[in-house]
Amino acid sequence: MKELTLDMALRMLEAAERWAREVAGYPCSIAVVDRSGALVAVHRMDGAAMATTDIAIEKAFTAVAWGMSTFLGSRWLDPRNVGQRIGDHAFGMIGRGKGRLCLIPGGIPVTDEEGEVIGGIGCSGIPAGLEGISDTAVSQAGIVALYEESR
Repeated sequence: MKELTLDMALRMLEAAERWAREVAGYPCSIAVVDRSGALVAVHRMDGAAMATTDIAIEKAFTAVAWGMSTFLGSRWLDPRNVGQRIGDHAFGMIGRGKGRLCLIPGGIPVTDEEGEVIGGIGCSGIPAGLEGISDTAVSQAGIVALYEESR
């Protein structure tokens, strides 16, 4: 698996949507981007808020841009995690990246067998604070489906 294809993206979207519908019980948007952050596929479930589509795309883009989950990136913005040195946070990243960086949990990079980032998946629309049910969990369902298929 060296490249994220449309077929792979559609498998991820299908699994993520199924998890959102059957486990979370909430409509959301899910987006998959390639290694350059270009959109490969996006899906807004019936009933998902209009803004969730752009946010899902931005989360997937950010996961690729930084090569890490947006959940980890969001920790940089938490004032409780600010270190003692100046610059031990990401407050300056707000509004950067031409407005495309999104430090909200729900974006995960997709990697190949060698750990190289080949794309990303993002989800938006699941209410925060539900035990184990989150945008990140929906994206993880998409990742699991992709890796199970590639074995």
